[in-house]
Amino acid sequence: MSQKRKKRGPGRWEARAAELSFFGGLLCGLFGSVLTAASWVVGAGHPVIRSLGTALMLITIPLLIFAGYCLDWMERKIKTHSKRNPINRDKECGDLK
Repeated sequence: MSQKRKKRGPGRWEARAAELSFFGGLLCGLFGSVLTAASWVVGAGHPVIRSLGTALMLITIPLLIFAGYCLDWMERKIKTHSKRNPINRDKECGDLK
């Protein structure tokens, strides 16, 4: 059987990386906040909870920065691709202005 090869526009993996790092950053921030609040409620008896909460809250910042970097990279790649191939711009890249 012949299989059609799906053409992929620019920015495919950059979009996935941005999505994963953005939602990962949100989840890390949420769970970090919950664990930090739980350590306040439980008290100083569980330093692992406090340390894990702090670490998750600190990981949030680089993940969100990486998401923004991937989005900028994807936008730059789409702009250079549309300049080279203006006919298929809407079909492959979508309408990003």
